[in-house]
Amino acid sequence: MVSIKNLKAAKKFGPGYFIREQMLIRGWVQEELSDVLGISPKHLSSILQDKQALSIENAKKLASAFNTSPQYWLNLDNDYRLWLEQGRKEQTAVVEAKAIIYCRMPVRDMMKKGWLPPTRDLKELTNSVKAFWGISGLDFNFLDESVLPLCKKSEAYNQFNASYAATWFQMAKKFSAHYEVSAYNKQALETLYKNISAFTTRVNGIELFIKELNDCGVKFFVLPHLEKTYLDGAAFLLDGTPVIVYTARYKRIDNFWFTVAHEIAHVLKHLSEKTPFVLDNLREKTTDKQEEEANKLAAKHLKHTEILEYLEPHFNYLTVGKIEECSAAVNIHPAIIIGALAFNEKISFRNQSLFNENVLELIPVHFIHQSLLAAS
Repeated sequence: MVSIKNLKAAKKFGPGYFIREQMLIRGWVQEELSDVLGISPKHLSSILQDKQALSIENAKKLASAFNTSPQYWLNLDNDYRLWLEQGRKEQTAVVEAKAIIYCRMPVRDMMKKGWLPPTRDLKELTNSVKAFWGISGLDFNFLDESVLPLCKKSEAYNQFNASYAATWFQMAKKFSAHYEVSAYNKQALETLYKNISAFTTRVNGIELFIKELNDCGVKFFVLPHLEKTYLDGAAFLLDGTPVIVYTARYKRIDNFWFTVAHEIAHVLKHLSEKTPFVLDNLREKTTDKQEEEANKLAAKHLKHTEILEYLEPHFNYLTVGKIEECSAAVNIHPAIIIGALAFNEKISFRNQSLFNENVLELIPVHFIHQSLLAAS
């Protein structure tokens, strides 16, 4: 049962409402009452709209005009002011609670993607946020203590969008539960990694490679990045199972293969109890040793050295025909050749549109989060 003490009137009327009632009974207009009270019409209008607290002097005048006590009018005004103040405090509490959530999570983008239900109601938002994180209150200190210290330092991140990246990571962990794979076989993954370049030129090569990843005991799926996170991909361990996530921030074939190759390097070389996850922005220059090693391994297995050696005599006049010739000679997708040249600063990133169709059209839909499919 709800206590009467906890009930709050939907609308509290100030003295202005009751003054109008008395005016209506007497058939007075505003100018007539201002004459009776001896105050200006402007001052009376302010009283009728409850814009200012009622003075003792005006309470006395109203009491004389309407045959009541001054206390009657003062009580009406005090009750109304207290009700307003209660509403202001509740509004302040709502603003403060929402500010805490919005600082830690890109709520608008998450609602747009369907990761949170669309609502402006604080209670509904709070309940959905607590369910998202599996927490009982809106205390985000657990992020500062357990998650953010493990995030690699990035010039792209400040305190707030580092929390956004942690939010994306939480969604990735939740979504990974949709997939089942075989027990992890590191040796099989190492063999697959050595042969990754061969899949780039095969018919349905991306689909076949993802199947092989799963057979090695590695989960894979596509989850779009959140605003201000600048993520291309991630690798993490979940209950001992490696997980690789691609964001399709750049929906290019070369970006897919390099990101996946980079994340496989993390799985094989870096993931551990000390480093349980890695969130990657591959466009950012880095001096991190693990990131440098992952880049080198990805470049090695995607044949960057062979590509550069083959095309070095033609850097001054590089044609589409020469790219296709290199692709056939090295046996690698031409989009990866363009990506390799851009990665090694031989050509501009603007050229990466060459040979690059939308990679999402080559990935089976059951590996793609529905929020990305809806946006495509």
